[in-house]
Amino acid sequence: MLKITITDLPDEQRWSLQGQLVGQWAAELLSTWREGHHEGDVRRCIVELVDVTFVDRSGEAVLAEIMSQGAEFLAKDVYTRHLLRGLRSELQRSRKDRKRG
Repeated sequence: MLKITITDLPDEQRWSLQGQLVGQWAAELLSTWREGHHEGDVRRCIVELVDVTFVDRSGEAVLAEIMSQGAEFLAKDVYTRHLLRGLRSELQRSRKDRKRG
């Protein structure tokens, strides 16, 4: 199960996630993200992964999409921070490849 809490503030939109970012819950996050986050929004968007206990491949794909749209992430545990570093590196690499091609 995944709990998604969205807090709208004047200068930021904060997404707090709790639980497992897997399968149907990852799909639910992506759907909610597409409905609740607007590209023209100039506020900072922060995604808190502090209370996420597990991320599978589908969850990684959702995080990568959210990251590609400029969201910032907060994580405490080593596993999640390592996962985010890998996604960030992959995103940067793909952007460089697009510029070359």
